[in-house]
Amino acid sequence: MIAQDGRAIIDAHTHILPESFRRERATYALRDNTFAALIAPAKTRIATGDELVASMNSAGIDRSVALGYGWTDIEIARESNNYLLDQAEAFSGRIIPFCSVNPAWGDAALDEIRRCEERGAKGIGELHPDSQGYRLSDTNKLRPMMSLAFELGLIVLTHSSEPVGHAYAGKGTATPSELEAFLMAFPENNIVFAHFGGGLPFYALMPEVKRALGNCYFDTAAAPFLYDTDIYGQLHALIGHNLIFGSDFPLVPQERALMHLADGGEIAIASSGGAATLLGLES
Repeated sequence: MIAQDGRAIIDAHTHILPESFRRERATYALRDNTFAALIAPAKTRIATGDELVASMNSAGIDRSVALGYGWTDIEIARESNNYLLDQAEAFSGRIIPFCSVNPAWGDAALDEIRRCEERGAKGIGELHPDSQGYRLSDTNKLRPMMSLAFELGLIVLTHSSEPVGHAYAGKGTATPSELEAFLMAFPENNIVFAHFGGGLPFYALMPEVKRALGNCYFDTAAAPFLYDTDIYGQLHALIGHNLIFGSDFPLVPQERALMHLADGGEIAIASSGGAATLLGLES
């Protein structure tokens, strides 16, 4: 799909997992807190790399960022990371891999980041602070990971959530005050806050917050479950190209996510160049 401005569409927030994770849900849930919280229920959608690319072909999406989850078991993280890296190689650039680590693993997390970067990972994430056992405001605990991410030129993407509104699985406490503390501690890193940053962009009307958002991006993942379509126009007016399209596939089908954007009159967000700039791609 080529949007009206002639640029290719990038989905900056998708998830894929090996078939074994779908086949053996109960086993993985016993080993990993995040898997138990987010993926274990039988109704939760799991998608493979083949299924993601089939969805991209149907929706007309050129490239997708494939994220891990905030794993708590390091062996599960390695298995997931290896799968993402393998799928990126298999599909020749259409899948852009991020690696998943828990900052609480210390040196082991740093070693895994280096290993994945050497194989082509472009970022770290998705972080899930609640299930992984830390807060984004625990900046001393996060500093080694963030310093290495800056050194290697890796993007860091974290789950974010709203301090108000309905509850849902995995909502957590990564709310705007936590995100602001994280952002202020690491102003040189390229950071993506998922799910509209839990509403943090609205505070861009405060001059000091707007200045702090320079290297920060916000994705639209899971938008149909969270906001009215007016969200796109209002946030695009506030933060421009720092608002990037993300579906949260397979939770939200990519076609549905694009239709939600179109219903809001802001389909160009999916090809605005913000994600291409962030990822170092030709748009």
